[in-house]
Amino acid sequence: MCHSFVHDICEEEALFPFPPQSLDVILAVFVLSSIHPARIQGAVNRLSEYLKPGGIFLFRDYGRYDLSQLRFKKGRCLSNNFYTRGDGTCVYYFTKEEVQNLFVNAGLEEIQNLEDRRLQVNRGKRVVMQRVWVQSKFKKT
Repeated sequence: MCHSFVHDICEEEALFPFPPQSLDVILAVFVLSSIHPARIQGAVNRLSEYLKPGGIFLFRDYGRYDLSQLRFKKGRCLSNNFYTRGDGTCVYYFTKEEVQNLFVNAGLEEIQNLEDRRLQVNRGKRVVMQRVWVQSKFKKT
């Protein structure tokens, strides 16, 4: 069964609509990068509490030196590798090592943690783009 809902994962006192240690899988795709870096570890810790033993946390997000990071104009950097976009949303760019530390510090075991680098070409505009993402899989023991 899949249960979707809206929730502020940074809110320490907010209750999730299910009990701790009840989830088989947590999928966070381009979620953690929108959180201020000082709050990411707390969010990962809280989410990890809801995994069953053997449960899997799947993660995919922006990697350090992705083209979108390199294209930010001056004045958009809020702190190291954390930027604000023109629409007011924020984005953080991860390294594999940071991701590993986040999840291992939350008590999870690394299964996979890789940097996905792709060269994308827009033939119409004749633009070559170096994209970088971090894709990971961690397990609760």
